[in-house]
Amino acid sequence: MKNNNTHPALRLTATLLVLLGLASANSQIVLASQQADRDQQDRYSLCLDLVEKAPDKGINNALEWQLDGGGVPARHCEALGLFYAEEYSEAAVRLEGIAEDMRIGRGMPVRGNERATATASMLADTYGQAANAWLLGGEIVRAEASIGQALALVPAHTRLERSLRVTRARIAAVEEDFTLALSELETVLRAEPGRTDLLLFVAAAARGTADFAKAEGALKRYIKLFPDDPSAFLELGNLKDALGNSDAARQAWLKVLTLTEVGPDANAARTNIERVDVVKDEKP
Repeated sequence: MKNNNTHPALRLTATLLVLLGLASANSQIVLASQQADRDQQDRYSLCLDLVEKAPDKGINNALEWQLDGGGVPARHCEALGLFYAEEYSEAAVRLEGIAEDMRIGRGMPVRGNERATATASMLADTYGQAANAWLLGGEIVRAEASIGQALALVPAHTRLERSLRVTRARIAAVEEDFTLALSELETVLRAEPGRTDLLLFVAAAARGTADFAKAEGALKRYIKLFPDDPSAFLELGNLKDALGNSDAARQAWLKVLTLTEVGPDANAARTNIERVDVVKDEKP
């Protein structure tokens, strides 16, 4: 499935730059006025690069930085390293801890005579990242709690709110609450009709609610835009299967295998083909 958004964990970078004093309150990057701030920014950027390329080394670097007084940025770098290392639940625990500390100013930079605290948007963003990490870690109840906190804090009618709604839709889909998932996605699309990357998700959610006409319409639009995405043909097969057309479903799943021979889409397509073939063989 295509995605025009930055990786969920990476969106925290802007938040931490604000905390470092290197961005204004509206997240527009400004020049640091002190050498210490520039050094902090450089170390943070290097840490982020390292955790993405080599998570274990990056985590060790972040831990050393924490011992040097790196505070929230160093802790975030560690959390991001755990995320890239696929230690999602551990990453989520740390992200929630960061959010709580940002709320009260613990470990935050001092500006003037006051210690910085996070804005509602910063907190919402961080809780949203924790929700994504809990989701990937398979801890759905905790993902729901984190996304609930995020949505309670986020300013209404903002891009961040819409991003968090997509996260809630993903969580709802895992819970098979396709009505909620579809509602959240349609809310986002009304505000951002250009989010064509969400059409495949809409198709799957609509299929889950048995609104097959809506599913088909969204899927046709998506395939027209992304004709080589194997996920689209996996979903097309799922839709045809739900409609009782096993032959068309099988053809769609075979198309997946012409586009990719490895990965989750290919594995799901093979499993589905085997299933419909077994049913066909069992028929008298």
